Amino acid sequence: MLDRDRIVPQLKNGRHEWGLILGDYADSTNLKVKEMAEHGAAEGVTIIVDRQTAGRGRLGRSFHSPEGGLYLSTLLRPADPDPGQITCCAAVAAARAIESLCDANIDIKWVNDLYLNGRKVAGILAEGVFAPDGTLTAVVLGIGINVGEMTFPADLQPIATSLGNEGFALTREDLAAAFLNELTAVLADPTAMAEYRRRNLVLGRQVTVMRGGETYPATAEAITAEGYLLVRDEQGNTRELSSGEVSVRL
Repeated sequence: MLDRDRIVPQLKNGRHEWGLILGDYADSTNLKVKEMAEHGAAEGVTIIVDRQTAGRGRLGRSFHSPEGGLYLSTLLRPADPDPGQITCCAAVAAARAIESLCDANIDIKWVNDLYLNGRKVAGILAEGVFAPDGTLTAVVLGIGINVGEMTFPADLQPIATSLGNEGFALTREDLAAAFLNELTAVLADPTAMAEYRRRNLVLGRQVTVMRGGETYPATAEAITAEGYLLVRDEQGNTRELSSGEVSVRL
């Protein structure tokens, strides 16, 4: 379990009071925080565990969550909740946090993955919390960062890495504190989306779009203020993607 006494003194005063709950494991930190949100939990409640037994990614996929990673979910209650924009802000915050602790260069792949040396090192999942009348009232933000040295399943070895596997040594406590501090700063930073675009490795590239049951080649052209990806398909049509996935064509 992470050492609370090594995290709390590093947290800066800001918009959020982080209510830290630390544990050895959870099925999914996002599910735990979502349950708390539905029972009226305050903004800033944050669960951090050593591993997840049923980690969740976008599009209903599982998220490989062994020991050695930082698995964190927090509850945000902004005035105008937008899971897409919060995902983008979280990606920038995580990139800044990692780079503040080690000499790494972090890229972002739309919409929610962080890459180091061409391989995925972190993933983000932002989920809405809805009132009984369907109103979006809060966002649960989850992030998993591969921190220590890790052994990945065969299907992930070509595409995933960790900070430890790339030769960087840092503690999960330092990274948790740095991420929460950067998240507070990025959520109030009007230049955050410009940084998200600058770090994004898909812009200007040939990509394959997978959305619903449709797969097609396109060129990634721009990212909107809402975090949507604009692509141009082979027929010259511009399409706006608020969800789905893209892979870069080599």
